[in-house]
Amino acid sequence: MTSGTTPASAPKAKRLAFLRRATVVAVAMAIMNVAAYGFTLIGTHRLAPEQFGALTALLGLLLIGNVASLGLQAAGARQLATHSGAGAGALSDTMLKAGNRAALVLTAVCLVLTPVFMWLLHIDSVVSIVLLAPTLGCLTVMGAQLGVLQGSKRWTELAVIYTLTGVGRLVLGGGALLVRPTLDAAMIGLALGAAVPIIVGRWVLRGSTGATKEQIKTVLREAAFGTHTLLAFFVIANADVLFARALLDGTDSGYYAAGVIIAKACLFLPQFVIVLVFPTLAQSPGDTQRLRKAIAAVAGLGVCTVIGTLILPDLVVAVIGGADKYAPLGPYTWLFAVSGSAYAVLQLVVYAAIAQQEKRAALGIWIGLVVLAAAAGIVLGTGIATGLNGVKVLVAMTSTCALLLSAVLAAGLHRQAAGSPQA
Repeated sequence: MTSGTTPASAPKAKRLAFLRRATVVAVAMAIMNVAAYGFTLIGTHRLAPEQFGALTALLGLLLIGNVASLGLQAAGARQLATHSGAGAGALSDTMLKAGNRAALVLTAVCLVLTPVFMWLLHIDSVVSIVLLAPTLGCLTVMGAQLGVLQGSKRWTELAVIYTLTGVGRLVLGGGALLVRPTLDAAMIGLALGAAVPIIVGRWVLRGSTGATKEQIKTVLREAAFGTHTLLAFFVIANADVLFARALLDGTDSGYYAAGVIIAKACLFLPQFVIVLVFPTLAQSPGDTQRLRKAIAAVAGLGVCTVIGTLILPDLVVAVIGGADKYAPLGPYTWLFAVSGSAYAVLQLVVYAAIAQQEKRAALGIWIGLVVLAAAAGIVLGTGIATGLNGVKVLVAMTSTCALLLSAVLAAGLHRQAAGSPQA
């Protein structure tokens, strides 16, 4: 008997290796998301409604600013994944220095906009607003670090950073609220929690040197492209809540907002698939078979969530807001699961567009947003659909929009790959 894998067992070994990687990353991202939700729950219990509203607004700003971090991560992962030959250390150093520069710019912009944020959000605490800047700076640096680890396929270290992101927010942010239930304490804890993963990331990525100014500028330009594309996606993925608020009455928009919690859970559930497959998509642009398999994996998870909401609608309603308040939403929870799963597929295709450097993807998403807004305005604004029917129609329109955009963008990627010189 010879050691090693036989040709027949090689595919099985590859599948097992992928499942191990997927499990590690999926568990880490689940911990991160659950910990972030735990911090929010502590906030709801420890802060007065007015202060919790302010905290939610500040978290919203961090969510918007974090798009730059995601753009850096995508750029770094693509660059490292497509890199061949020597010089990986210099390329990693390029990514990290690009992240540092972007973090400094965003930190400075946040500090300059402090008076604007105070006026816009009706927050009197200068400390809370000022702390947005270092928190966002840390998140941006972390995005560059994650990009290097993702592109290098260092899945264990990547999982550690994801885990520390959630644990830092829960332990330090939530702990600060338990010690002192104020908005300032929450923001101090968030800032400290955001610093934890980048400290560990610097230690993990030590030894990367050799970046040039021109290389850093190139990475920043690519990061700007990825940031724009992801910004378009996050806008369209969150626009339906604004449409519901503007076009439905207060009660129905409240039902819709509760349903969106289900949609967001279904959107974030398969993110680990995107993290794992993105470097491979970058290495093999136009590989439609690989993209189809990834879409099937994301869609499969979506089908599971839809079945779960169909079987246990009352439990889902009780978890998201309470059976007493949101009982009428029960029969429609599956529609929100479909919507979130549809946007999860779109998110995967958007990352495939970034991996393939498809510059028209963002334009397509913005056009989709305009069409969705017009359709919602006509159907809901004119009273064609009202009440819970309006809720059902709006969530159905968002699902349809996401699936159509996914099909259009995927077809564009296929055409681009077919027309490339290598095809």
